[in-house]
Amino acid sequence: MATKEFQYRPGPSVTRDRRSHLEVAEHLRKNPGVWALVRTAPNIQASASAAFQIRQGIRAAFRPAGHYDAYSHGNEVVARYVGPGGE
Repeated sequence: MATKEFQYRPGPSVTRDRRSHLEVAEHLRKNPGVWALVRTAPNIQASASAAFQIRQGIRAAFRPAGHYDAYSHGNEVVARYVGPGGE
């Protein structure tokens, strides 16, 4: 089975990524505290909304709420796993 490559950055990434949210969420759980690109949204509003949904646990892959931190930068959505109770 081929190993997938993930981008790690403390800030935004510059490539478009189409991995599934479940795949990214699982990878983040295995690498707590490490930021990774989740997706590149079509516009700034969509990226801000996606980051909010990740933080709130609205997106099923990123549940329970509060276990993931996320932010948007331009059209990009970046997240990390922080576990129960945040950092």
